Amino acid sequence: MPNNIFPIQDQDERDPIGLLHGVDESGRVMMRNSRTPKSDILFVKKGKKIILRLMMKPLSSSSNFLLYFFFFFLVFFRCIQSINAQNATTDPSEVRALNSIFQQWRIQAVDSWNISGEPCSGTALTQSSSVFEDPTNNPAIRCDCSFKNNTLCHITSLRVYALDKRGVIPKELLDLPFLEFLKIDKNFFSGPLPTFLGNMSKLWLLLFQKGA
Repeated sequence: MPNNIFPIQDQDERDPIGLLHGVDESGRVMMRNSRTPKSDILFVKKGKKIILRLMMKPLSSSSNFLLYFFFFFLVFFRCIQSINAQNATTDPSEVRALNSIFQQWRIQAVDSWNISGEPCSGTALTQSSSVFEDPTNNPAIRCDCSFKNNTLCHITSLRVYALDKRGVIPKELLDLPFLEFLKIDKNFFSGPLPTFLGNMSKLWLLLFQKGA
């Protein structure tokens, strides 16, 4: 311990949770397991509550530089990810499967995600549940475009909700092998729930309501 450091006993009124190491002659606080002053620390008692306030010293110029560099790198990385996702394309076999399913159910993709004929685009790239569940975004899909160095997209979610669709659950769903979420309730599909759905290994949530 450096000279003229006065230990703080655990659980005293200045250190109710035993975080501190000691206080030097100038009143600066030493953190536990440290040998240099880190910050000024003040415990304020309000009723039965003890509030810990940290008054940190200003960062050095080198610390500021590292902080700004890290922030810039993070923003740059996210921008690159977004650009790559926008340039990625949907697996062609999944595009064919989705087209077949929509034809059988007589529905069309909405403009917010089927941009220029590319299913995994627009709102299909967002992970926001509010966007995916938006009533104007119905039918809706959600994609994961992280495959093959962010150049290939797979459809992971499909929502066809309360559109009064009729028919059967098409077997083309098997050609969406990355599908995790399938919401097709409040329609009027006929027949039993297909057993082939059990072969969809990644499907973890199915919302289905059989019509009358």
